[in-house]
Amino acid sequence: MKRFILSVFLFVLLMSGYGQKHVRLSFTGSPSLNWMVTNSKTAAREKSIAGYNFGLNADLYFSEDERYSLLTGLLITNIGGEISYKPNSDFRFGGATLPPSSKIRYRLRYVEIPLTLKLRTDQFKRMRYWGEFGLAGMVNIDAKGDSNPGDLKKANIHDEVNLFNLAMDVGLGFDFDLGGSNSVTTGFIFQNGLTDVTTNNAFSDKTIVNSLKLKIGLIF
Repeated sequence: MKRFILSVFLFVLLMSGYGQKHVRLSFTGSPSLNWMVTNSKTAAREKSIAGYNFGLNADLYFSEDERYSLLTGLLITNIGGEISYKPNSDFRFGGATLPPSSKIRYRLRYVEIPLTLKLRTDQFKRMRYWGEFGLAGMVNIDAKGDSNPGDLKKANIHDEVNLFNLAMDVGLGFDFDLGGSNSVTTGFIFQNGLTDVTTNNAFSDKTIVNSLKLKIGLIF
């Protein structure tokens, strides 16, 4: 967490140097619903799990009217899901030997850097509607897993998870002007995983994480 706070501080300094007229910073938090999807013939998607992210965002505007911007930021993202593995025999996972049809719940934490194009309407009754589209790059910093049967309980499964993850972001929402330079922002973001998040050599598969997020933030 200390490294993340230092990274946020450096990020603020960098954005401040970009030019005050064309940069708006915001702090956001997003509760989310997350699920994993696999193309393996010996695995299946199970339950979705709740997650969240939080962090600092920056809109880098292309024009004075603040209608078009490049949105980036530095976030801590907690996502995951549950997968049922159904091989013909016992298999190794997270340092334990699990029986067939074991359900594994992944709890994954990433440092996320989004890079999206954001479009906003003109202001109408103190509101401006926006849409965004782009990519989110992530670096895994923590991976825990539970299994049913319960051989694994909050076990370290870092070796079962890829270091990098890449996702596509699509979102819609609105900003509400509070007066001065402050606004609140809210909207829904759908995050579609693009790369395999797992490294389990016992299965030949591609497993991605999808998320639906409710973005809430303060622009200052």
